[in-house]
Amino acid sequence: MRIRIQTFIISVIVFGLCKPILFAQTNSSEPDIRHRLEMIEKGQAEAVRAELPSLMTNYQNNPGVMYLQAVLTTDGTEAAKLFQNIVDNFPKSEWGDDALYKLYQYYYSIGLYKTADQKLTQLKEEYPFSAYASENNPAIEEKQAVKEKPTVIKPKEPVPKFATNFTVQVGAFSTLQNAGELKTKFEKEGYQSNIFTIVSHGKKLHKVWVGEFQTIDEARRFNAEIKSKFNLTSIVVSR
Repeated sequence: MRIRIQTFIISVIVFGLCKPILFAQTNSSEPDIRHRLEMIEKGQAEAVRAELPSLMTNYQNNPGVMYLQAVLTTDGTEAAKLFQNIVDNFPKSEWGDDALYKLYQYYYSIGLYKTADQKLTQLKEEYPFSAYASENNPAIEEKQAVKEKPTVIKPKEPVPKFATNFTVQVGAFSTLQNAGELKTKFEKEGYQSNIFTIVSHGKKLHKVWVGEFQTIDEARRFNAEIKSKFNLTSIVVSR
């Protein structure tokens, strides 16, 4: 009888010690996506890309890993599919509004402005408290432009040594002449600009990009200045 009681006590003690350990393992099982996104912004995309296969194996159907995969996908169409998958299947996750905003950026960048506007409207309706939902509020943009003057790289200045991950797209045209005219307009104002041409559905689209920025916050502040100064519909895009 005494032996049975001792065995029971030992079992309770062992279980009591193991339970916190198991709980700690469960709490630490989520991958740190934010940190990896910061690495990408700092020009360490290849290091994160090397981790991706392992993350996708260990965290299947994890919306954060899906978002990371989409950000690292160089094919815009494929990236859009991944972002849409997050919006459709994981709308309540912390990555729902991020993915929807990326879709808005993508459709705007290829000239599908109506679809882009639909995504932006959906973002504001479904995620009213998201930082992205208020980014296109003219009042907020005007305040940001007054408070902080963005860093602008002018045409004659040397190209910075760090990776430039973001720029502001001020237009997308089917004809190169129209894109060239807008590019010239910004260069006359002292802003560095260039034309980036893609082929979408067999048609060429000429995008006009202005400015080069290392962080998305710098690009957003500059985007506010562009909209206020030139009254244009511009958007921050990843380079």
